Parts: sequence; structure tokens; C-alpha cells
Amino acid sequence: MSEGVYENSDGFEDNKPNAMKNTDIDGQLYGNVGAFKPSPRVGVVASEPDSSGKRPFLVAAVFLGLLCVLLAGIIGLSVYYNRAIKDSEDKRNTLFQSFSLYEINATEERDQLQTRYNNLTKERDQLQTRYNNLTTEKDHIQAKLFVIEQHCQKGWRYFDSSLYFLSTETKTWKESRQDCLERVADLVIINSNKEQTFLFNLHTRAWIGLTDSVTEGTWKWVDGTTLTTGYWRAGQPDNGGLFSGQEDCVEIYYGQDDPVKTWNDDKCGTNHNWICEKAV
Repeated sequence: MSEGVYENSDGFEDNKPNAMKNTDIDGQLYGNVGAFKPSPRVGVVASEPDSSGKRPFLVAAVFLGLLCVLLAGIIGLSVYYNRAIKDSEDKRNTLFQSFSLYEINATEERDQLQTRYNNLTKERDQLQTRYNNLTTEKDHIQAKLFVIEQHCQKGWRYFDSSLYFLSTETKTWKESRQDCLERVADLVIINSNKEQTFLFNLHTRAWIGLTDSVTEGTWKWVDGTTLTTGYWRAGQPDNGGLFSGQEDCVEIYYGQDDPVKTWNDDKCGTNHNWICEKAV
């Protein structure tokens, strides 16, 4: 009898917990569990619903998502790269413009400095030349003063860059000139009113270096130049008149009122003082 009680018409072994056997609920639950038993058909195995048809779409979606991310990354990198290139070019252009402006300014400044240097060099050369000229002039003046001093000690007089010697004895015109030549000088040649006045103020009657002994009427100085301006006394030259003979040499004749009208022609063999002249 006991076997009839525990017999299970559904084929389950009697090894279930008591909680599933002793109540109606347990029997209901048991019946529900039995409803989900595998089908008794041979060769068919129960399984979960088939989802293999959705996998290609999922893979494609993932691939598209990754592709979008990749494209976005590439686009982002491209934008960043282009912006970086543009910034680099802008910086390069700015630097180039700055360098070009600096180069222009440096070139202008260099040219200005070169011009200033050239001007200073030219000014320096001019100052050096002036210094050399002044040094030479100083040496000439010192030499000139030395010569003047030496000659003044020997009876010479200085006037307007020339030295003059007034003799203290008398000789003929020819002898007088020879004395001047021995003094490394010659009979005086008068070139201006100032020089004529200076000689007049020596207060003497003396031979000067003027004669027409070569060609009568053509007065020449001892250096061979022809007379252009004469300082003759009134009525002179007269060549000695009708009875005096040839008067071919000229003297400066002191005692006239006008210092620029003192010349007189006289015989060259007459003895007079004489005036020698030499340039300093």
C-alpha cells in the first residue's frame, strides 16, 4: 500500500523535497514545472530562442561606429594639422616680415654710418692737410724770419715779402748791378705804388734796375720784362737833352713833392747809390 501512496504517475522519482509534496500549492508548482519539461519527441533538444539573424547587423553597426570614430579622429587631426600649419606659416610670415624690416633698418643704419664715416674720414683728411699746410707755412715763416733777421743785421730792409739793400757808397749803374748780383740779388724792380712810395721814403738818390741801353726808347727791367707803369718826374725821360748825350739808365730821385713822380734817366756811367732787391 505504501507503494501506491508514493507512486508518481508522472514518472518523477520520489526524491523531491517535502515542501513540494504536501500542499496544493506545491502540487500546482509541481504541475507548472512539469509543463516546462523537455518534449518527449526523440532527437529534439530544447534551447533558447535563436538570435543568429541579428548578429550581422550588430557587427555592421559596431564597424560603422568604429569607422565614424576613426573618421572623426582623422578629420580632427586634419583640422588640427591644417591649423598648426597655418599658425606656423603665419608665424613664419611674421618672422620673415620682422626680419625683412630689421634687415631694411639695419641696412639704412649701416649706410648712414658708412656715410658718416666717409664724411669724418674726409674731414679728418682735410684737417690733416690743413695741419700739414700750417706746419709747412710755419716752417716757411720761421725760415723767412731767420733770413730777414740775418739780412737786417747786414743793413737790409724788409718790405712786402722782399728785402732791400741801400748802398752807402756810389758806383756806376753797371757796377751797382754787379754788387747786387754778388749779394744774390739784383737792382730793384718797382711793381706798385706802395713799393715806389717805400723806396721814395728811403730819402736817397739811387740807381734802380731799369734801362733802355739795348733799344733806345724801350725801357726794360733787369729781368727782361718791359716797363708798363712808370713813375717819371715831369719832363722825363729826356735822354739828356740836346747836349748831355745818351741817358739810358734810371735813378729814383729824392727831393720831389710827389713820391710817385721821382724817376729820372741819367748817364749809366754816373756814380750814384743803388738799391738791391731779393725775395725772401
